[in-house]
Amino acid sequence: MRHSRLVAIVLLASVWVTTAASACPNCATSQAVRASVLGEDFWRYLVMMVVPFLFIGALSALLYRIGLPPPGMPSERTRNEPGRPS
Repeated sequence: MRHSRLVAIVLLASVWVTTAASACPNCATSQAVRASVLGEDFWRYLVMMVVPFLFIGALSALLYRIGLPPPGMPSERTRNEPGRPS
């Protein structure tokens, strides 16, 4: 019984929110907001938001591809040193 009431409340709230959000797509306020958001600086701001994530992703992929040794494992340099017992 409680579950059905919760579902009904969630459905009612979602219908109410979507109708309020789509009430006025072409009014003067929405056109002004759309013009300010999608203005001439839109692409510059979009690039400034995306580039750090691309940089971090590329660096992570590079480090994953190189394959850093797990902790405790000797590095390649210490394994190949002359005079070091194997």
